[in-house]
Amino acid sequence: MSATAALIDSDRHHLWHPFTQQQGWCADEPPLVIDHASGTNLYDTEGRAYIDGVSSLWCNVHGHRHPMIDEAIRTQLDRVAHTTMLGLSHEPAIELAERLVAIAPDGLERVFYSDSGSTAVEIALKMAFQWWVQRGDSERTRFICMENAYHGDTIGAVSVGGIDLFHSLYRPLLFDALQARAGDASDLETLLAQHATEVAAVIIEPLVQGAAGMLLQPPGYLRRVRELCDAHGVLLICDEVATGFGRTGRMFACEHEDVTPDLLCVGKGLTGGYLPLAATIATERIYEGFLGRFDEF
Repeated sequence: MSATAALIDSDRHHLWHPFTQQQGWCADEPPLVIDHASGTNLYDTEGRAYIDGVSSLWCNVHGHRHPMIDEAIRTQLDRVAHTTMLGLSHEPAIELAERLVAIAPDGLERVFYSDSGSTAVEIALKMAFQWWVQRGDSERTRFICMENAYHGDTIGAVSVGGIDLFHSLYRPLLFDALQARAGDASDLETLLAQHATEVAAVIIEPLVQGAAGMLLQPPGYLRRVRELCDAHGVLLICDEVATGFGRTGRMFACEHEDVTPDLLCVGKGLTGGYLPLAATIATERIYEGFLGRFDEF
């Protein structure tokens, strides 16, 4: 048995691939086994080259084996790989937070790190909910998302998702979110008029819904969403895990309409696909809602 055949056999015996029907995977033609990469290309164990047209699921914004990123990671490994952020800090985290605040839409000032786009969304949802509770408004327990939305695969992120193929099976586990028709500002306006006092936040993929099939929103829609949130006193969460870091022609998609959300979720391109890292970036107003005495817990 060749080395590649042995790897494929082991894969079929031990791996469980995401979004994959394993029965077909194990019966179909042998899969590609990637050996190495460079720039825009992936190379399999037989030496054949393939253009990485999906940027390894929208992550590799600078390509594979970028020399500057490779060198930065090697240098950091000579110092320390990981320390907790509980009671400690470290230089790279501080420098990255400074840089994120500098390039984010005006008004976003505080960076909360996590490990994936899904967790960045989970954190934003929890922050929005908790912010209202700590202001004495415990009735705001709901969220408005868009039809055909996709925000990740953890339970909270699935709860604000709108693609039945990915989400409907888990309905008994989820909290109930309200769904607006993406691109239809009047529909969102109606929902907010009916439910504003119970809604903590609206969550949206700005400009384009990626997993739904690259569905584009009409010009001015995101700006109108921001205006409606402000008019009804509701927070706005922008999920830029897929659209952030230049993918729409601006650093962040919400910049096309001069919109600053209350919470911005980023991941994927944040590390160029090198490391599991994400962030939820908040305004100072949200951050200040969590300040208190130690004995208040």
